[in-house]
Order: sequence, then structure tokens, then C-alpha cells
Amino acid sequence: MSTLTMNNQGRLGLGGKRGNSLHRRKPSTSRSLSHSGFSGSVFAGAGRMVVRLVMTMLVLSLVAVLGVGLLYGYRVLTSHPYFALDEIHVTGNTRVSRGDILKAAGVGLGLNSFEMKVDLVERKISDNPWVKSATVRREFPNRLRIAVVEKVPAFWLRQGDAMYFADAAGRVIAPMHPGEFASLPVLNVAEGVDDGGPVLAGLLRKMEQRQTPFTQSQVAWVRLTSAHDLEIHLDAQEGGLTLRLSMDRWEVQLDRLKVVWRDLMRRGEFADAAIIAASGDKVWIKKRPTQGA
Repeated sequence: MSTLTMNNQGRLGLGGKRGNSLHRRKPSTSRSLSHSGFSGSVFAGAGRMVVRLVMTMLVLSLVAVLGVGLLYGYRVLTSHPYFALDEIHVTGNTRVSRGDILKAAGVGLGLNSFEMKVDLVERKISDNPWVKSATVRREFPNRLRIAVVEKVPAFWLRQGDAMYFADAAGRVIAPMHPGEFASLPVLNVAEGVDDGGPVLAGLLRKMEQRQTPFTQSQVAWVRLTSAHDLEIHLDAQEGGLTLRLSMDRWEVQLDRLKVVWRDLMRRGEFADAAIIAASGDKVWIKKRPTQGA
């Protein structure tokens, strides 16, 4: 019995050793691996930062070189005699002299083309009251073209004690100076009448298109009255002839007036008329007084 017991104990002891060897674990290496990965990422991040810094410095250096090159090139272009103006052509001007245009523009022969600002030159020329618009064009290397569109006077307009040139809509262009002459009708606009521009422009257009029985050279004066009437005085005959139309219906009434005009001419009574006035749908005639009456 004792021998058996010992063998069992031996087996049990041996079994216990096996159990111990089966549950024994190898030392963990996870900590050492984590540490080396962190070190590698630090070095990689530092490398990328260095590369970015180098690239940034290269870009800045390139920009600086280009800036210096452009500045040098600009100075060469704006100072080289090859681009100095030796031809300046001015067209479209009749009232404004070539000298006044060049003086206002601030340009002249010898000026470098690249030093001139085209939009600024156009604005300076357009500041002249007679200039409606100006176009400036450079033709490299040394030519400049200035095209001017001037305002066209259609009336003399009295304001206070002075006379002014006015355009087709009755807008003031410039004062009339002594010695200036033009065969234009005198325009009188009653105070408070500020909607006569389209009427005046339309009347001039019809005269230019010969849709009126009179010409612009026959018109002595034009008046826009406070009663909203359009009056036209003609020097066509002794004593003159005054035509009166309503501003709001002047085109329709002008057509009716032309019918009466032709009828008076046909009957030989035109010279007796002093006023031909359209009122509503009718046309009235006022004859001039007979001599000795």
C-alpha cells in the first residue's frame, strides 16, 4: 500500500509541474514595440516640417526674385526712349483746339507710352464742357490716337445776364464768349418747366428730317411757356410768324398745322397770318392787322 501511495504522489507531483509549465507566459514585448513606434513618428514629423520649411523658403525666394525682375523690367520700359511718343493724332474736334486737348490730357511728344494711364487721360479730356466723350488708344511703340466726340449746340439760352450754348434738350453746354457766333435760335424756358427736353429734341429731329413746313434756319426763337405751350417764332416774312402747340400733343397738332399751312399757301393768304395756334383738336389763325386799320 505504501508503494502505491508514493507512486500516486509522484504522479501528482509530476502533474503539478506540467500544469505550471503549461500556464507559464513569455515576457510581454508590447511596451518596447510601442516606444520604438513613437520614436519613428517623431522623426518622420520633424522631417516633413523641415521639407515644408525648405519649400516655403524656396517659394519666397522665387517671389522675391520675380518681384525684383518685374520692378527692373518696369523701370526699363518706362524710361527707354524706344517707347517715347513721337506721333499724337487728335480727331473729332472742331470747337476744342488740339492744343487745349493735349494740355488737358497732360500728354505730349516724348512722353513714355507706359507712363501714361489711358483711363485717366480720357477723364481729363472729358472734363472739357464741349467734350461729350473721348477715346484714347496707344499704338506701340510710340504712337497715340485721341478720338473726341463733341457736344453739338442747338440753341442760345439766356440765364440772367449771360448767354449760353445749349444742346438739343436745352441743357447748358458752355457760356458764349465775345466773338463767338453761331446761327442758332434763342431758347426761353419758363420757370418751373423742367420736362421740355424731349419736346425740344423731337422738334429738332423733325426739322432735320424735313417733316416740318419750316427749316431750322428760319426759327428765330423757341419758347416753353408756363401754360405748357411750345411757341416757335419764324422770320419767314415781315413781322414774323408765331406757331403755338401744346407740349403734350405737339406732334399731333403739328400734323394738323401743316394741313392749314398748305391751305393758306394755296389760297394766297399765308402772308396775312401772324399766329397759327393749335388748341385741342382745332387750329386757329390770327391775322396780322391791315395797314391803316
